[in-house]
Amino acid sequence: MKKILLAIALVLSLVSASCADGGGGTVFEDENKPLEDLGAAEEPETALDAVSVLASLPEADFGGYEFKFWTSNRPNQTLEIRQAPEEEETGEPINDALYKRDRLIEDKYNIKIAYTILDDVGDMTNKTQKSVASGDNSFDIVIGDFQNVTRGLAQTGSIYDFNLIPNVDMSKPWWSKYASRDMTINGKFYFPTGDITPRFTLSPYLMMFNKQLFMDYGLEYPYQKALDGNWTLDALAEIIKDKGRDLDGDGKHEMGDFYGMITEGMTAVCFYRGFGQNIISIENGYPKITLGTPKSYEVIDKLADLFAGNDWYVDPQYRSYEEGPPFREGRTLILTQTTGNLSLFRDMEYDFGILPMPKLDAGQESYYSYCNPWGAVAVAVPKTNENIERTGTLIEAFAAAGKYTSTPAQYEVTLKTKFTRDEYSEKMLDIICENASYDFGPIYNWGGCFDIILASVYKGDPIVSAFEKIQDKMESELQKTIDAFSQIED
Repeated sequence: MKKILLAIALVLSLVSASCADGGGGTVFEDENKPLEDLGAAEEPETALDAVSVLASLPEADFGGYEFKFWTSNRPNQTLEIRQAPEEEETGEPINDALYKRDRLIEDKYNIKIAYTILDDVGDMTNKTQKSVASGDNSFDIVIGDFQNVTRGLAQTGSIYDFNLIPNVDMSKPWWSKYASRDMTINGKFYFPTGDITPRFTLSPYLMMFNKQLFMDYGLEYPYQKALDGNWTLDALAEIIKDKGRDLDGDGKHEMGDFYGMITEGMTAVCFYRGFGQNIISIENGYPKITLGTPKSYEVIDKLADLFAGNDWYVDPQYRSYEEGPPFREGRTLILTQTTGNLSLFRDMEYDFGILPMPKLDAGQESYYSYCNPWGAVAVAVPKTNENIERTGTLIEAFAAAGKYTSTPAQYEVTLKTKFTRDEYSEKMLDIICENASYDFGPIYNWGGCFDIILASVYKGDPIVSAFEKIQDKMESELQKTIDAFSQIED
């Protein structure tokens, strides 16, 4: 409640502010309504529950075995990206939660956890593949991102189909049911994610909005629309309409100008998935092309209409995090980001709110939050592993204990407390993360399917003719991938 009162005080102090483009505007109409009336999330379970959940798992004594865990802590970024703890508690929530998780598992199973931190994720793939090829059994598990690590290991046959790992129950709440739904290929599953990693909640896309600019333009905060299921493409289009301004008068459409919305390159696909559409769907355990249906064409055309004109900006030659400064400097009303990048705005002077990616229309059943495959991570077991029964037992323990240690530290303490500015944004995070989804399309880009969506949305290339040009190639490359996976020995 304290955060709400601070937000109210800020709003009241700024209500008289104005600029050349508009006077003082309305605020979120339910700003004073108790959050419990808006469907607040239940209080998080405490870290003590990790003890009871571990007690419910099978007993085993692994005789002091050194369990070798390879991963990356993503250097030069915030602590929230880490996968492995320091050698002691430091007072940082994520580190200390991971530290406690590991000590509980070591005590229960009589093991010693040994981390190898491979800071270069590209190097991680090479080293893990070489390790498997040489048969040196240098690690028990690896956790790395879908795009750079898991995909490469899976398609070279370096890791086990996760369906074959014993003592792991994918129906448990500490595993993502959406990953297994969206990321199965040839009946095999290589992309398991969930509470085994504190990065689990960091990959979904969301929208951020500048509260001061909304007030200056007389716009109501869209929280109630989102809660009512009415945060839609049309609602977004109305907000960004006629907001673009050429600040330096050079007549160019550049990052340094003012916009209704600034996005990063993948956002077109995030919208597409947010509208309930897939590039690739999974049917009976096999990938199937979904792009190319009349509905997909309709959705992409609507997106192209949204992105036409000068009220938005995306740099086709994307450079990491370049879209952040304009939002921090108050030069765009709306920004698309992943949950993991909220940390980059912790010290932002302007107050901001958080929203899910919009629906296509109010009739859509739910919001969908596409997970960035460079940010989403999975656990993998190498074919050199000499005891997958033991490894499966420990993987399940890491995931189960993580649900009550590292995930609450990441989600409830860090994301919701450190990186949001009001309790309504916290509720938005629940909506965003509850509807996380995945798609093979951007990961494999068969036939250039990912590329043509970006070109159609950002450049106005006709989607029907673009898809017709790549359809045969897309089908051929998809089938080659399916065939390759069918030939991998279990």
